[in-house]
Amino acid sequence: MSRGRAKRRLAEDFADPSVMGLEQIRAEIAELVRADELSARRWACEVPDCDGLPHAGWLHRHARAAQRRPGWLWTVWMMLTGRGWGKTRTAAEAVREWAQTPGLQIVVVAKNATLVRDICFESPKSGLLAVIPPDQVAKYNSSLGDTVLKLKNGTVIRGFGAETPDNLRGWAFDKAWMDEYAAWSRHTAQEVYDMVWFCLREAEMPQVVISTTPKPLPHVKKLYERGRAQEQRAREGGDPPRVVLTRGHMRENDANLSPAARAELEEDYAGTRLGRQELSGELLEDVEGALWKGWMLEVEGFRPRREHLPDMQRVVIGVDPATKSHEDADMTAFTVAGRAFPIETLYGDDRPRGYLLHAEQDRYTPTGAMRRAAQLYHEHQADCVVIEANNGGEYLPALLEQVDPTVNWRIVHATRGKRARAAPAAQLYEQARVSHVGPARVFAELEGQMTTFVGQGETEDSPDLLDSAVWALWDLFLDPAMPPPRGGDDQRLSGRR
Repeated sequence: MSRGRAKRRLAEDFADPSVMGLEQIRAEIAELVRADELSARRWACEVPDCDGLPHAGWLHRHARAAQRRPGWLWTVWMMLTGRGWGKTRTAAEAVREWAQTPGLQIVVVAKNATLVRDICFESPKSGLLAVIPPDQVAKYNSSLGDTVLKLKNGTVIRGFGAETPDNLRGWAFDKAWMDEYAAWSRHTAQEVYDMVWFCLREAEMPQVVISTTPKPLPHVKKLYERGRAQEQRAREGGDPPRVVLTRGHMRENDANLSPAARAELEEDYAGTRLGRQELSGELLEDVEGALWKGWMLEVEGFRPRREHLPDMQRVVIGVDPATKSHEDADMTAFTVAGRAFPIETLYGDDRPRGYLLHAEQDRYTPTGAMRRAAQLYHEHQADCVVIEANNGGEYLPALLEQVDPTVNWRIVHATRGKRARAAPAAQLYEQARVSHVGPARVFAELEGQMTTFVGQGETEDSPDLLDSAVWALWDLFLDPAMPPPRGGDDQRLSGRR
């Protein structure tokens, strides 16, 4: 029934106002308003391919077809979608529908206790308090670390942070919502997921809805592979999947997004590896044999803001030069990298970390390349320019001195294959000791080279940006003449070499 029809129906049921008392008129109006509010809170219509926009019988915006809960018996519904697709609202609506059953115990888990409260419960447009009618709420406690929503029908919804798995011990729940599962710490995420399922062990019909932007992390990929295998069996005539995967692009929700914000996101991410993940909702697959795996670029703290960085102990400019400058020649690549000790240590790891501050490549004449290296040297207050001198590039330091005699330089020679040289640098990423600082677009080409580089000799394109990054990291971390530990005096660059 449409909101308009509901109003007319109630109006027809009015008694003659001339014989009604004031309180009776107020009660009738209150009932009309309540019916209108309830109609506007409806979420899922039955139009097969509905786009969620108003139509006959549904005069408000509501669920698109992809946002409806699966219509068969499932245990996990995993929404792997781009930013702005509407996954938080969809999950909150699923919890609201569950909560209509009296006496249920529902758990909501997010990355930390603050996000549980601020996003899952109190988000003005998509939180539980926004979708559950106020007259159904008996009590809401929003103290940090103890977020609890109690409904008048006896259903209780509790919020937990995913930082400490043991906080879930001893609880028993019927349903669960896990928000931004891919953002949880990779050190605890799988254990928290398992703990939630232990909490569901006595449920009559246990179900978990997961809302997340996908990241190629082990705990996400494990569940994703289960869902894909079950989808394949269903296509071959087997049972419907119990782990249901819903994928979606940000553009599917254009009608509810700010055009200005959408344009900004497209500007930052479109055409990048990160854009495929953050906008398109793709779970990026690893290339077999690649040294860099996708999860290495998604660990917590991988993309810090520049203002949050510690003081750099050293900064270097890694240069992978092209020896020719015609239009089909290789690019000259530059990577700016720093080395510092973290302000805060995670899991007792107080080793120095690497920070890639900038990466670029273009075609230059040899003199132009050295001029650009000098510019980056001064712009980033670097200690040294590290130049690969293979393929006849030994003359480049002389050019650099002509361009700017104040620049310290160091020349390096490749004595091993690209894969053997890159492997130790990849291990630094595997240890979560390297971060990329700045807009994702700056590192899009470099990250693409990292995640696709296998090292198959002459059959594989030369990864110029990757080479420049490897040279910079070798100088900062892997050279036998590394600077001394924290507080030491680095004498390596007292003169040019």
